[in-house]
Amino acid sequence: MLAIALLLQLQAAQTAAPEPQGYPSEALRKFIARAALANRAPPPTLHGYSAKVETEMAFILRDSIGREDVGQIEQLAALAEWARDGRYDLRVVGYRAQMLGAPYSALTFTRMFTTPVLYGNRLAVGMNDGLPRTRQDSAARRRRLAQDSARGLQPFRAIHPLSSERDRFYRFTGGDTVAAIIVSGRTVRVLRTHAHPIKDPQRNYIGFEGELDFDVDRHQLVRMRGRFVEYTTRKDPAFIRATGAIAIAFIEFENAEIAGRYWLPAVQRSEFQAQMGALGDVRPIYRIVTRFRDYNLGIGDTTVAEDPDTVLPQIPPIRARLTFAPSDSVNSYGAWEDNIGAKISSVGGGDFEDLAPDVWRPTGVPTLSYWPKRVEDVVRYNRVEGMFTGVSGTVRMRDAFPGLTVRGMLGVGWESQDVRGSLNASLSRGRWIQTARAERALAVTNDFMEPFATGLSIWPLFSATDEADFVDRYTAAYSVTRVIKDVDRALLTGEFALVRDRPEVARLVNGVSATGGQHFLPNRGALPGDYARGTVTLEYHPRVTGIGLSPGVGARVACEIAAGQLDWQRLDVRLTARRYWHGLLFASRVDGGIVTGDVLPPQVMYEVGGGLNLPAYEYKEFGGDRAAAGRALVAYYLPFMRAPKRFGRLILPGLSPGIGAGINGGWAEVSNAAASTAMSQLVGGVAPIPTGTGRVRASADVRLTVLSGLLGFGMARPLDHQDGWKFFFVWGAGY
Repeated sequence: MLAIALLLQLQAAQTAAPEPQGYPSEALRKFIARAALANRAPPPTLHGYSAKVETEMAFILRDSIGREDVGQIEQLAALAEWARDGRYDLRVVGYRAQMLGAPYSALTFTRMFTTPVLYGNRLAVGMNDGLPRTRQDSAARRRRLAQDSARGLQPFRAIHPLSSERDRFYRFTGGDTVAAIIVSGRTVRVLRTHAHPIKDPQRNYIGFEGELDFDVDRHQLVRMRGRFVEYTTRKDPAFIRATGAIAIAFIEFENAEIAGRYWLPAVQRSEFQAQMGALGDVRPIYRIVTRFRDYNLGIGDTTVAEDPDTVLPQIPPIRARLTFAPSDSVNSYGAWEDNIGAKISSVGGGDFEDLAPDVWRPTGVPTLSYWPKRVEDVVRYNRVEGMFTGVSGTVRMRDAFPGLTVRGMLGVGWESQDVRGSLNASLSRGRWIQTARAERALAVTNDFMEPFATGLSIWPLFSATDEADFVDRYTAAYSVTRVIKDVDRALLTGEFALVRDRPEVARLVNGVSATGGQHFLPNRGALPGDYARGTVTLEYHPRVTGIGLSPGVGARVACEIAAGQLDWQRLDVRLTARRYWHGLLFASRVDGGIVTGDVLPPQVMYEVGGGLNLPAYEYKEFGGDRAAAGRALVAYYLPFMRAPKRFGRLILPGLSPGIGAGINGGWAEVSNAAASTAMSQLVGGVAPIPTGTGRVRASADVRLTVLSGLLGFGMARPLDHQDGWKFFFVWGAGY
């Protein structure tokens, strides 16, 4: 991950030239000069402070239209103490987490996750103050500097926009008063400027690009919002060039006026966004959100006059230290300000779109890339195609045709020798997204799939199991999506398509890693035919998916009507919920649907059984024209063994045991002759015909979870018939 430190060397402002360079006006140049003086040190009466700090750190995946799926959350409560001599102690007094992925703590690479003041000659941003912590760290740093020097490379310097060197590295715009707020009976006028780093082809340095807000009367910095830009004479590493990796650090630091005279931290957000072209359009995000409260100021007399023209001595660099209270105190902490997940869910990665690098922005010259939207577009493995490989290309028209993106892919299955591909054009304007596409796809017919899943991947190559069924589908479609308020609130999509379905067969019997007696299942049947299809889909709170950790309530409703050689009507509904409350977790997901028609094609019938839907039964054991599946979990995370554990540089979350109870159920019905015929065509006589469940099939379990829900195991038994208890194991907070 990124480690960013801004090294400030503030000196008294020099007399400006008659015609300011890098400023739109002489007035703004003078204001920035005064601000540089005012922010080199806090007012002399402020000797230090203590405050309560609550922080959330989260790993998030963001898709191409901005929906976010949270995979890990860590919440910390700490006591912060800052002194004017540079000492900054953060003592963690409370810790809890929720995890779906790798069992390590973000504290492994986040040594300091807050900035004590925006005054001074150093600003440590969101992660690490950049200082070596051990002799080994110092020795490694010296070796790197020596190697760079031998190769003629200058070390990187981070230049603060208020440093004495600012005119060499920055230009400034703006200078308008953007707000007037009442604070402690005083009217505070806020002036906003924009800092723009200037590329120097002879220097390596890191600059800040973004907004600087000042208290007009006191010239103190009250807010910073922007991103960090690295200017380098070095070539990108081969790995970055080969994978198309881009990583950007954003910050938004807001201060509040404390005791009517000191601007100190209120909310701090650091966000590190990355995109690796080789892995598709998904953008990993590491987000840190912190709130400060309950300040206790250290105020004393001073012999230095608080005069705006007085040049105060610079305060020393921050000397940060992160410590933990005794484990029993950390484990039992209960004075949380917010439920876990509330802070990171209150903001979105799209908040920084105006500061994004050029390659992410919707404006500029047209761009061409060869990275796929999804990895499975260019490499996958299944029993129908065997290995599939392809190529992909995307043209973003940007200023040439604002909002228009054209994307295509083409590939071939090694076993089937079938060529499949797609071409689509998408036009995004405001809250409207229009898309036209033509494709030949290997469509997956599985039901109640996890959000964002396609059913296609490289995984069957290694697992020797392929639990998806496929149909060869040609489609020409036009769709319109309306973003309701924002992408986290709701999405409404309508689509009209002309479709041709053709059945497919499994061409592979065994996977590459299959052992004795392990075979791929036959691909299930489908009826051929041409038809027109209309679909309307409403997604409410798309972030609450049932597989991620975002709290809230979500829903998805899809209505589909087809007419032609094949015709049917189908309605699918999904409800999801997740809530944290005083150590308790409530999580649930319910899927249901109904399909009607005089002659029903087997590819639109429902099948349930195996996996997370009725795990006690065989894979797709049940089916019909009506079906539902649901699961729910109540868990309590015990107040002990929560504190993280350090193993050298690696920090792991505590064992964090919990107890829980879950219920899992499903139902399917074959309601008429058309549905019965379709179910028999589905298997073609090569396997038992899926039937209705006859009643709700359900099981209940009691479980023990560890690593903040990452792993779970326990005993389960059916509720719909007499049977004994059976052991089970789940990974990733499954429910």
